[in-house]
Amino acid sequence: MKTEKITGIIGLILVFGLSLMSCDRTARRMEAESAYIAAIDAYQAEDFYNSLNLVKRTLELDPHFYQASFLKGKNLFFTDRMEEAKRIFSRLISRYPAYTEARIWYIRCLILKGEYGAAQDMLDKELSFNQTDWRIYSLYSLLAQRMNNYEKRLAMNRRAEAVLSGSASVYIDMAFIWYSLGFNARAQIYLEKARHISDSSVSFQVLERIISDIMETHR
Repeated sequence: MKTEKITGIIGLILVFGLSLMSCDRTARRMEAESAYIAAIDAYQAEDFYNSLNLVKRTLELDPHFYQASFLKGKNLFFTDRMEEAKRIFSRLISRYPAYTEARIWYIRCLILKGEYGAAQDMLDKELSFNQTDWRIYSLYSLLAQRMNNYEKRLAMNRRAEAVLSGSASVYIDMAFIWYSLGFNARAQIYLEKARHISDSSVSFQVLERIISDIMETHR
């Protein structure tokens, strides 16, 4: 009987201990997420040093918070700690091969550090898998500028423009759909996106006429 009581008490202690551990993990996770959100706000306000401190706190609370590691890399990039930023992006790529954003920022570091051969190899690999992301062409254009290859720079900018033109067309089509459903405010959001892209792609005057026609049709 005594043995059964002792076993029961030990079991209760273990359950209580596990419950405390679970509560502690939940509290740490919530604190980490709160610090991360604050770090994003500081980053968007271009307060990179404050953002860096906040993201360091995030990673102390949750070392596996890979989005925070990515944000740390960007903050290091904008505080002229390029080599440290490059190492972070490299680790993220190794752990998460499908992390496109990390690859793009890693390539950006390579270009700005003058590692042109490595940057070109990565850009060629990216284009072999993904030809619809204008940022890849933009980075290739930057690389071509650094290498004084103006023909390649022009070609890459044209390809980026073609991709962006396609995006503008998609936004315009979405605007048509939302206007036809009577959601004018939501349609306006897509028209604004199309206007923004038109600065780099389709003729702004033509776009304005299309937008006017859409609005006139659905009044």
